[in-house]
Amino acid sequence: MRRDEVRQALLLTGHNPNHLSDTRLDTSRLVITGNLAEMVSLCSHLVLAIPSAFIASVIGQLPPEAYDGKKFVSAIKGAVPEVANSVSYYLEHQLHVPAENICVISGPTHAEEVCRQLPTFLAVASSNIQLAREVEHLLECSYLHTLATENIVGVEVAGLMKNIYAIGAGICQGVGYGDNLTAVYVTMAYREMVSVVRNLQSGAEYDMALYCYLGDLMVTCWSQHSRNRRLGYLLGKGIDKEEIFKQIGTTPEGYYSARIVHQFLSKFHHLLPLSEAVYRVLYEGSTAQSEMERIISSSL
Repeated sequence: MRRDEVRQALLLTGHNPNHLSDTRLDTSRLVITGNLAEMVSLCSHLVLAIPSAFIASVIGQLPPEAYDGKKFVSAIKGAVPEVANSVSYYLEHQLHVPAENICVISGPTHAEEVCRQLPTFLAVASSNIQLAREVEHLLECSYLHTLATENIVGVEVAGLMKNIYAIGAGICQGVGYGDNLTAVYVTMAYREMVSVVRNLQSGAEYDMALYCYLGDLMVTCWSQHSRNRRLGYLLGKGIDKEEIFKQIGTTPEGYYSARIVHQFLSKFHHLLPLSEAVYRVLYEGSTAQSEMERIISSSL
């Protein structure tokens, strides 16, 4: 915890004054420190849950050898701007973490509901299935249910793209097209996601109906907790994006993801009409209305 005043508040009250402040943390089970090197030295497993735009500036503070032997669990639904690629790619190629020590967890898992201990299902993905099962064991409890998979590429790509589609779903609602078209849009988004994942996997077969794909997409596109959906909704209302970021209090992951997908998946642009539409609204000055009309026309 980098900010001393927040660290002191946590120690005194068990509450984070800035995020999910109704949730009480059992500080008797926590070591709360402002020293990254100390924290890393104490841990066998490092869970990454910070915005993807800041991952390199945070964990890149330490030399790669500080992470020797550590197992990484990424809960980040985005990509690292510095490498225009996934978090697992960054860990492996920049910090030299072996692939067998990298794991990814995915939802649908809104933190607001996890904190209330509502039933939640997690996908735990790693090319090393033993690590996935190890992390499963660490996370499972009465309200967290897990499923281990080796499809780390699919889980990361789906987690990256679903935030972009949630912006588009919000745009659809903000422009005023209603639930009927939004349902069609989400269906199209799922097909687009499946197409990209399967092209990246070189023909490997995975069950794309699992909740970590379809479920996470649906909850991010529809939930009141979704900051990406809210970003799209306000864009659809014609509000300037800088003003939106002030209202939301942060920059949603989908904003960065749209640019990275545009760069990283450039050879798949023909498969990405929905993602590219969101990119044009966010980065090229295209209007939400015109992009929704383009999507409707292409679907007829």
